[in-house]
Amino acid sequence: MHHLTKAVTGASVVGAAAGAVVGGAVSAAKQAKDVKEGKITKEEAAKKTAKDAAGAGAATAVGVAAASLLRLGGVFGILTVFAVAAGTKYLLDSSVEKACKAKEPVKSE
Repeated sequence: MHHLTKAVTGASVVGAAAGAVVGGAVSAAKQAKDVKEGKITKEEAAKKTAKDAAGAGAATAVGVAAASLLRLGGVFGILTVFAVAAGTKYLLDSSVEKACKAKEPVKSE
């Protein structure tokens, strides 16, 4: 069992790093476009890119852990990683959005 724990942890760390790099790169490209169009500032773009990279990394780590624990490989392993990572990212994004809305100050008229 100890060997499985080490294998899952190692695979999850590598998956997290890969997910963060890919997610961060995709987000950075989108944020650069928004900065160029004047929609957001460079500071806002950096924060959004960091948040997206962290979320993608965490989601990928969960997906890799699920595939590893289920001992799935090949096509089924890849599909498991994608499905679990997508679901995790969706949950993370919706939770963050709700938390941010809850902290918004009430506007007085």
